[in-house]
Amino acid sequence: MLASNRSASIWGGFMLAALGAAFCTWAAIAPSESLCVSTGCSLYSNLTIWGLPLWWYGTGAFSLLALFCIFGKQGAARGFVWLMLAADTALLALMALTAPCAACLVVAALIAGAFVVIPGEPRRDRQQGISILLLAWGGLFFANGVALTTERMGAWNLQGPDNAPVTLYFSPSCPACRQAIAALAGAAPDTVAYRPVAENDDDILSIARMRRSVEQGVSVADALRQVVDAPNTAPDPAMSLFEQARLRWKLLRNKTRVLSTGADRLPVMLMAGMPRLPFGHGVDGAAPASAPASAQAPRPVAPQQGPSTPVQGQTGKPAPVPAGQDAVLPFLTNDFAGCGQTPASNATCN
Repeated sequence: MLASNRSASIWGGFMLAALGAAFCTWAAIAPSESLCVSTGCSLYSNLTIWGLPLWWYGTGAFSLLALFCIFGKQGAARGFVWLMLAADTALLALMALTAPCAACLVVAALIAGAFVVIPGEPRRDRQQGISILLLAWGGLFFANGVALTTERMGAWNLQGPDNAPVTLYFSPSCPACRQAIAALAGAAPDTVAYRPVAENDDDILSIARMRRSVEQGVSVADALRQVVDAPNTAPDPAMSLFEQARLRWKLLRNKTRVLSTGADRLPVMLMAGMPRLPFGHGVDGAAPASAPASAQAPRPVAPQQGPSTPVQGQTGKPAPVPAGQDAVLPFLTNDFAGCGQTPASNATCN
């Protein structure tokens, strides 16, 4: 039975331990889709120790802590929850160096709650050591919480879906960015996500004008051409201070994403999967299957003077270009493959 002295604190620790055991059990048996809401969740979902998922260790630890509380073993409960908090501090440090896990932060909060609720011994040296541990845990928990919040807010697309196979970060004042956008102008609408980044205040005004044009059905390439051909350095009177603040916040999120990739210049193009290019051989070196000439020939795009970015894994060569003119970016269709799958397929990589 529960001990009469400090029974309320022991009961509180038991409730938190039972809740933690239930949550870890659910996380161990629930589908990964219902649990993974952040990069860290996907990263640690298959983490095992001696062949057993980490969630089952959490279930066992919380269950043992609940037993200590049920039988009134205050000293054992306090010492064991101290060990749990120390182990969780190490896990938080690992997540801070890699990626935050939302479900792991829930477990961390339950462990810290039980640590605070279950009373400890009044020895001064013990309390000092515990305070240092709790302070270290709190700092790491805060760092992971900020990283998780930043990740969940995501980036802002001027046009294109979030799951587009190609993501282009650009600035209106960047000549190379304008070349990249013009080269991608003929791509399928669902293959490119355009994410603007402001390098100066003039870029903010240009992006605001581009957003208004895109909302009216103008393509990103045409909207960019309009702001370049007719620059306007006057603030948009139609935008309130609140809308300007929101736009600056969205652009700041995009810039944060660019810096997180390690890039220090624009444009930045991220590609997921391998595009099936209209020329050359496949990834395995085999010649492309026969198809009508109209289906294999790339659609024309505006001639560009910018550099070309080759796609790794393609052994074929693009068609020759006139002397003094660099090759443009390859034309992108909506036929992208990740592990041989198209975006419409639900199959996953093995």
